[in-house]
Amino acid sequence: MSFWRRMRPTPVPWLRVTSAVVLVLALTSCANREPQSSPEGPLSLRMMSTSATFTDLPTVVIVAQNYFDEVGLDVEFDFGTASNATIVTQAVISRQTDVGTSGSGALYNAYAEGMTDLVSLGTTNPSITFGLALNKKAVDTLAEKGVTPDSPVEERVQALRGLQITASPQGSTGNSYLRVMLQEYGVDPDNDLTIVPNNDASAQIASTRNGRTDGFAQSFPRVNFPDAQGWGTVWLNWVEDLPSLVPLASHEYYTTKTWLRQNPEVARRLMQAVWMAQRDLQNPTQELRDKIKALPEFRELDPAAFDAGWELSISAYKGATPLTTKQMFDNAVHLVNLGRPKPVEFTFEDIYDLGPARAAQPPQGG
Repeated sequence: MSFWRRMRPTPVPWLRVTSAVVLVLALTSCANREPQSSPEGPLSLRMMSTSATFTDLPTVVIVAQNYFDEVGLDVEFDFGTASNATIVTQAVISRQTDVGTSGSGALYNAYAEGMTDLVSLGTTNPSITFGLALNKKAVDTLAEKGVTPDSPVEERVQALRGLQITASPQGSTGNSYLRVMLQEYGVDPDNDLTIVPNNDASAQIASTRNGRTDGFAQSFPRVNFPDAQGWGTVWLNWVEDLPSLVPLASHEYYTTKTWLRQNPEVARRLMQAVWMAQRDLQNPTQELRDKIKALPEFRELDPAAFDAGWELSISAYKGATPLTTKQMFDNAVHLVNLGRPKPVEFTFEDIYDLGPARAAQPPQGG
Protein backbone atom coordinates (compact mmCIF):
# COMPACT_ATOMS: atom_id res chain seq x y z
CA MET A 1 0.00 0.00 0.00
CA SER A 2 1.31 3.46 -0.85
CA PHE A 3 1.11 5.91 2.03
CA TRP A 4 1.53 9.04 -0.07
CA ARG A 5 -1.13 9.64 -2.68
CA ARG A 6 -3.97 12.03 -3.43
CA MET A 7 -7.26 10.83 -2.05
CA ARG A 8 -9.67 13.38 -3.52
CA PRO A 9 -9.65 16.43 -5.83
CA THR A 10 -7.95 18.95 -3.56
CA PRO A 11 -4.85 21.14 -3.59
CA VAL A 12 -3.68 19.43 -0.41
CA PRO A 13 -1.64 16.22 -0.85
CA TRP A 14 -3.47 14.06 1.63
CA LEU A 15 -1.95 10.95 3.09
CA ARG A 16 -4.49 8.21 3.66
CA VAL A 17 -3.82 5.16 5.76
CA THR A 18 -6.49 2.50 6.20
CA SER A 19 -7.04 -0.72 8.15
CA ALA A 20 -9.11 -2.27 10.92
CA VAL A 21 -6.91 -3.82 13.53
CA VAL A 22 -5.83 -2.77 16.96
CA LEU A 23 -2.47 -3.77 18.35
CA VAL A 24 -1.62 -3.09 21.98
CA LEU A 25 2.11 -2.93 22.66
CA ALA A 26 3.99 -1.78 25.74
CA LEU A 27 6.39 1.14 25.69
CA THR A 28 8.90 -1.05 27.44
CA SER A 29 9.61 -4.65 26.42
CA CYS A 30 6.55 -6.86 26.63
CA ALA A 31 5.21 -10.03 25.14
CA ASN A 32 3.78 -10.04 21.63
CA ARG A 33 0.02 -10.08 21.35
CA GLU A 34 -2.32 -10.97 18.54
CA PRO A 35 -3.99 -7.96 16.90
CA GLN A 36 -7.68 -7.65 17.72
CA SER A 37 -10.23 -6.71 15.09
CA SER A 38 -12.09 -3.49 15.71
CA PRO A 39 -15.81 -4.35 15.90
CA GLU A 40 -16.89 -1.09 14.24
CA GLY A 41 -14.11 -1.02 11.67
CA PRO A 42 -11.59 1.76 11.15
CA LEU A 43 -12.50 5.21 12.46
CA SER A 44 -11.89 8.32 10.38
CA LEU A 45 -9.43 11.03 11.34
CA ARG A 46 -8.03 14.10 9.60
CA MET A 47 -4.58 15.27 10.68
CA MET A 48 -2.33 18.11 9.63
CA SER A 49 1.37 18.59 10.33
CA THR A 50 4.15 20.90 9.36
CA SER A 51 6.81 19.31 7.18
CA ALA A 52 8.38 16.04 8.30
CA THR A 53 11.42 16.57 10.52
CA PHE A 54 12.95 14.83 13.49
CA THR A 55 11.22 17.35 15.76
CA ASP A 56 8.13 15.16 15.37
CA LEU A 57 9.86 11.83 14.90
CA PRO A 58 7.05 9.81 16.57
CA THR A 59 4.64 10.84 13.81
CA VAL A 60 7.20 9.87 11.18
CA VAL A 61 7.59 6.49 12.91
CA ILE A 62 3.81 6.02 12.95
CA VAL A 63 3.69 6.52 9.18
CA ALA A 64 6.73 4.33 8.50
CA GLN A 65 5.47 1.51 10.71
CA ASN A 66 1.81 1.56 9.61
CA TYR A 67 0.66 2.25 13.17
CA PHE A 68 -2.42 4.21 12.09
CA ASP A 69 -3.33 1.02 10.29
CA GLU A 70 -2.74 -1.16 13.34
CA VAL A 71 -4.79 0.89 15.78
CA GLY A 72 -7.80 0.98 13.46
CA LEU A 73 -7.69 4.53 12.11
CA ASP A 74 -8.51 5.63 8.58
CA VAL A 75 -6.38 8.77 8.40
CA GLU A 76 -6.25 11.60 5.90
CA PHE A 77 -2.85 13.10 6.67
CA ASP A 78 -1.52 16.39 5.35
CA PHE A 79 2.22 16.14 5.91
CA GLY A 80 3.90 19.38 5.00
CA THR A 81 1.44 21.61 3.12
CA ALA A 82 1.35 23.97 6.11
CA SER A 83 4.46 26.14 6.05
CA ASN A 84 4.37 26.85 9.78
CA ALA A 85 2.69 25.85 13.02
CA THR A 86 0.31 28.82 13.02
CA ILE A 87 -1.37 27.51 9.86
CA VAL A 88 -1.84 24.11 11.50
CA THR A 89 -3.42 25.73 14.56
CA GLN A 90 -5.74 27.81 12.39
CA ALA A 91 -6.81 24.66 10.53
CA VAL A 92 -7.73 22.99 13.85
CA ILE A 93 -9.69 26.04 15.01
CA SER A 94 -11.58 26.31 11.70
CA ARG A 95 -12.26 22.54 11.66
CA GLN A 96 -10.41 22.03 8.40
CA THR A 97 -8.59 19.26 10.26
CA ASP A 98 -9.40 17.28 13.40
CA VAL A 99 -5.97 17.09 14.98
CA GLY A 100 -2.85 19.17 14.47
CA THR A 101 0.73 18.30 15.30
CA SER A 102 3.22 21.14 15.60
CA GLY A 103 5.41 23.08 17.99
CA SER A 104 3.74 24.09 21.23
CA GLY A 105 4.31 27.81 20.67
CA ALA A 106 1.49 28.25 18.17
CA LEU A 107 -0.92 26.29 20.39
CA TYR A 108 -0.04 28.19 23.56
CA ASN A 109 -0.22 31.58 21.86
CA ALA A 110 -3.60 30.82 20.28
CA TYR A 111 -5.00 29.64 23.61
CA ALA A 112 -3.68 32.78 25.32
CA GLU A 113 -5.42 34.91 22.69
CA GLY A 114 -8.80 33.42 23.59
CA MET A 115 -8.99 30.21 21.53
CA THR A 116 -9.80 28.27 24.68
CA ASP A 117 -11.56 25.40 22.91
CA LEU A 118 -8.09 24.16 21.94
CA VAL A 119 -6.70 21.25 23.95
CA SER A 120 -3.48 19.25 23.82
CA LEU A 121 -3.66 15.46 23.89
CA GLY A 122 0.01 15.19 24.85
CA THR A 123 3.59 15.86 23.86
CA THR A 124 5.51 13.94 21.21
CA ASN A 125 8.93 15.55 21.81
CA PRO A 126 10.17 16.43 25.33
CA SER A 127 13.41 18.02 24.13
CA ILE A 128 14.71 20.39 21.43
CA THR A 129 15.80 18.65 18.22
CA PHE A 130 17.04 21.91 16.78
CA GLY A 131 20.32 23.40 15.66
CA LEU A 132 22.09 26.39 14.19
CA ALA A 133 24.30 26.01 11.11
CA LEU A 134 26.78 28.55 9.76
CA ASN A 135 28.16 28.76 6.24
CA LYS A 136 31.85 28.17 5.59
CA LYS A 137 32.68 31.86 5.25
CA ALA A 138 31.26 32.60 8.72
CA VAL A 139 32.99 29.57 10.24
CA ASP A 140 36.33 30.58 8.74
CA THR A 141 35.92 34.17 9.98
CA LEU A 142 35.18 32.97 13.52
CA ALA A 143 38.11 30.55 13.38
CA GLU A 144 40.41 33.51 12.72
CA LYS A 145 39.11 34.93 16.01
CA GLY A 146 39.90 31.69 17.79
CA VAL A 147 36.38 30.24 17.99
CA THR A 148 35.59 26.90 16.33
CA PRO A 149 32.78 24.30 16.44
CA ASP A 150 34.78 22.58 19.20
CA SER A 151 34.96 25.67 21.42
CA PRO A 152 32.87 25.82 24.63
CA VAL A 153 29.23 26.59 23.94
CA GLU A 154 29.39 29.99 25.65
CA GLU A 155 32.17 31.09 23.29
CA ARG A 156 30.29 29.78 20.25
CA VAL A 157 27.13 31.69 21.19
CA GLN A 158 28.95 34.92 22.00
CA ALA A 159 30.85 34.69 18.71
CA LEU A 160 27.52 35.16 16.89
CA ARG A 161 27.53 38.89 17.71
CA GLY A 162 27.36 40.93 14.53
CA LEU A 163 26.17 38.05 12.33
CA GLN A 164 22.91 37.69 10.42
CA ILE A 165 20.97 34.55 11.32
CA THR A 166 17.76 33.58 9.55
CA ALA A 167 15.00 31.80 11.47
CA SER A 168 11.23 31.52 11.59
CA PRO A 169 9.41 34.76 12.56
CA GLN A 170 9.20 36.05 16.14
CA GLY A 171 6.50 34.27 18.14
CA SER A 172 7.28 30.92 16.56
CA THR A 173 8.82 28.09 18.56
CA GLY A 174 11.97 28.09 16.42
CA ASN A 175 12.53 31.81 16.88
CA SER A 176 12.04 31.44 20.63
CA TYR A 177 14.57 28.59 20.71
CA LEU A 178 17.14 30.88 19.11
CA ARG A 179 16.39 33.77 21.42
CA VAL A 180 16.57 31.78 24.63
CA MET A 181 19.87 30.21 23.54
CA LEU A 182 21.34 33.66 22.91
CA GLN A 183 20.05 35.08 26.19
CA GLU A 184 21.27 32.06 28.13
CA TYR A 185 24.84 33.00 27.22
CA GLY A 186 24.61 36.78 27.42
CA VAL A 187 23.81 37.76 23.84
CA ASP A 188 20.99 40.27 23.19
CA PRO A 189 18.94 38.86 20.27
CA ASP A 190 17.60 42.30 19.35
CA ASN A 191 20.82 44.32 19.46
CA ASP A 192 23.89 42.07 19.30
CA LEU A 193 23.06 40.38 15.99
CA THR A 194 20.40 40.43 13.28
CA ILE A 195 17.68 37.77 13.20
CA VAL A 196 16.20 37.66 9.69
CA PRO A 197 12.64 36.24 9.83
CA ASN A 198 11.67 33.79 7.11
CA ASN A 199 8.88 31.22 7.13
CA ASP A 200 10.30 29.27 4.18
CA ALA A 201 12.75 26.59 5.37
CA SER A 202 14.24 26.12 1.90
CA ALA A 203 14.74 29.86 1.52
CA GLN A 204 16.54 29.99 4.88
CA ILE A 205 18.99 27.34 3.72
CA ALA A 206 19.50 28.98 0.32
CA SER A 207 20.08 32.38 1.93
CA THR A 208 22.82 30.96 4.14
CA ARG A 209 24.43 28.94 1.38
CA ASN A 210 24.51 31.95 -0.94
CA GLY A 211 25.99 34.21 1.74
CA ARG A 212 23.04 36.60 2.12
CA THR A 213 22.90 35.46 5.74
CA ASP A 214 25.59 33.85 7.85
CA GLY A 215 23.53 31.01 9.31
CA PHE A 216 20.11 29.50 9.85
CA ALA A 217 18.32 27.88 12.79
CA GLN A 218 16.11 24.87 12.04
CA SER A 219 15.18 21.37 13.08
CA PHE A 220 17.22 18.28 12.31
CA PRO A 221 17.94 17.00 9.68
CA ARG A 222 17.71 20.27 7.71
CA VAL A 223 20.40 21.88 9.81
CA ASN A 224 22.70 19.00 8.83
CA PHE A 225 22.63 19.90 5.11
CA PRO A 226 25.69 22.22 5.20
CA ASP A 227 27.98 19.55 6.68
CA ALA A 228 26.70 16.90 4.29
CA GLN A 229 27.10 19.16 1.26
CA GLY A 230 30.40 20.74 2.31
CA TRP A 231 29.41 24.41 2.53
CA GLY A 232 29.05 24.89 6.29
CA THR A 233 28.65 23.17 9.62
CA VAL A 234 26.41 22.74 12.66
CA TRP A 235 27.47 25.40 15.16
CA LEU A 236 24.97 24.82 17.99
CA ASN A 237 22.90 21.79 19.00
CA TRP A 238 20.05 22.60 21.36
CA VAL A 239 19.80 18.99 22.59
CA GLU A 240 23.25 19.33 24.15
CA ASP A 241 23.87 23.07 24.39
CA LEU A 242 20.68 24.30 26.09
CA PRO A 243 19.93 21.90 28.98
CA SER A 244 18.11 24.54 31.04
CA LEU A 245 14.90 24.16 29.00
CA VAL A 246 14.67 20.38 29.16
CA PRO A 247 12.30 18.64 29.70
CA LEU A 248 10.09 20.71 27.44
CA ALA A 249 6.64 20.36 25.93
CA SER A 250 8.09 21.21 22.55
CA HIS A 251 5.79 19.41 20.10
CA GLU A 252 2.11 18.67 20.64
CA TYR A 253 -0.84 16.68 19.33
CA TYR A 254 -3.83 18.99 19.75
CA THR A 255 -7.45 19.37 18.80
CA THR A 256 -10.54 21.13 20.15
CA LYS A 257 -12.44 20.18 23.28
CA THR A 258 -15.58 19.99 21.13
CA TRP A 259 -14.03 17.40 18.79
CA LEU A 260 -12.58 15.44 21.71
CA ARG A 261 -15.95 15.15 23.44
CA GLN A 262 -17.43 13.77 20.23
CA ASN A 263 -14.54 11.43 19.35
CA PRO A 264 -13.00 9.94 22.51
CA GLU A 265 -12.24 6.57 20.89
CA VAL A 266 -10.52 8.15 17.89
CA ALA A 267 -8.38 10.18 20.29
CA ARG A 268 -7.51 7.07 22.31
CA ARG A 269 -6.45 5.15 19.21
CA LEU A 270 -4.37 8.07 18.01
CA MET A 271 -2.49 8.25 21.28
CA GLN A 272 -2.08 4.47 21.22
CA ALA A 273 -0.16 4.92 17.97
CA VAL A 274 2.03 7.55 19.64
CA TRP A 275 2.85 5.16 22.50
CA MET A 276 3.86 2.53 19.95
CA ALA A 277 6.10 4.96 18.07
CA GLN A 278 7.78 6.22 21.23
CA ARG A 279 8.40 2.63 22.28
CA ASP A 280 10.27 2.06 19.02
CA LEU A 281 12.41 5.14 19.61
CA GLN A 282 13.76 3.81 22.89
CA ASN A 283 15.95 1.33 21.01
CA PRO A 284 15.67 2.29 17.33
CA THR A 285 16.75 -0.37 14.89
CA GLN A 286 18.57 -0.02 11.60
CA GLU A 287 15.42 -1.37 9.93
CA LEU A 288 13.33 1.45 11.41
CA ARG A 289 15.83 4.06 10.27
CA ASP A 290 15.86 2.60 6.76
CA LYS A 291 12.04 2.63 6.61
CA ILE A 292 11.97 6.30 7.55
CA LYS A 293 14.75 7.15 5.13
CA ALA A 294 12.68 5.52 2.35
CA LEU A 295 9.60 7.70 2.98
CA PRO A 296 8.91 10.27 0.24
CA GLU A 297 9.62 13.16 2.61
CA PHE A 298 13.16 11.88 3.18
CA ARG A 299 13.92 9.80 0.09
CA GLU A 300 15.67 12.59 -1.79
CA LEU A 301 17.49 13.87 1.26
CA ASP A 302 21.26 13.69 1.32
CA PRO A 303 21.95 10.38 3.16
CA ALA A 304 24.76 11.92 5.19
CA ALA A 305 22.47 14.73 6.37
CA PHE A 306 19.77 12.23 7.29
CA ASP A 307 22.17 10.02 9.26
CA ALA A 308 23.74 12.96 11.10
CA GLY A 309 20.35 14.41 12.02
CA TRP A 310 19.12 11.02 13.14
CA GLU A 311 22.06 10.50 15.48
CA LEU A 312 21.68 13.97 17.00
CA SER A 313 17.92 13.56 17.51
CA ILE A 314 17.52 10.06 18.93
CA SER A 315 18.76 10.98 22.40
CA ALA A 316 15.93 13.52 22.70
CA TYR A 317 13.37 10.71 22.79
CA LYS A 318 14.94 8.54 25.48
CA GLY A 319 12.31 7.91 28.15
CA ALA A 320 9.68 9.92 26.26
CA THR A 321 5.96 9.24 26.62
CA PRO A 322 2.94 11.28 25.48
CA LEU A 323 2.18 12.17 29.12
CA THR A 324 3.15 15.81 29.44
CA THR A 325 4.37 16.86 32.88
CA LYS A 326 3.89 20.14 34.73
CA GLN A 327 7.62 20.83 34.44
CA MET A 328 7.46 20.40 30.66
CA PHE A 329 4.52 22.81 30.57
CA ASP A 330 6.27 25.39 32.78
CA ASN A 331 9.36 25.36 30.56
CA ALA A 332 7.22 25.77 27.44
CA VAL A 333 5.37 28.71 29.01
CA HIS A 334 8.72 30.34 29.82
CA LEU A 335 9.74 29.93 26.20
CA VAL A 336 6.47 31.35 24.85
CA ASN A 337 6.57 34.32 27.20
CA LEU A 338 9.91 35.46 25.77
CA GLY A 339 8.12 36.93 22.77
CA ARG A 340 4.84 38.00 24.33
CA PRO A 341 4.08 41.53 25.58
CA LYS A 342 1.65 39.99 28.08
CA PRO A 343 2.53 36.69 29.80
CA VAL A 344 0.19 33.76 29.30
CA GLU A 345 -2.05 33.10 32.29
CA PHE A 346 -3.64 29.70 31.65
CA THR A 347 -2.77 26.62 33.68
CA PHE A 348 -1.60 23.12 32.80
CA GLU A 349 -5.11 21.81 33.52
CA ASP A 350 -6.65 24.41 31.18
CA ILE A 351 -4.82 23.31 28.05
CA TYR A 352 -4.09 19.59 28.58
CA ASP A 353 -6.42 16.60 28.56
CA LEU A 354 -4.26 13.51 28.96
CA GLY A 355 -7.25 11.20 29.34
CA PRO A 356 -6.88 9.60 25.87
CA ALA A 357 -3.13 9.11 26.37
CA ARG A 358 -3.67 7.48 29.77
CA ALA A 359 -6.42 5.29 28.36
CA ALA A 360 -4.07 4.15 25.59
CA GLN A 361 -1.08 3.57 27.87
CA PRO A 362 0.16 0.01 27.45
CA PRO A 363 0.64 -2.23 30.50
CA GLN A 364 4.18 -2.04 31.79
CA GLY A 365 6.10 -5.27 31.38
CA GLY A 366 3.06 -7.05 30.05
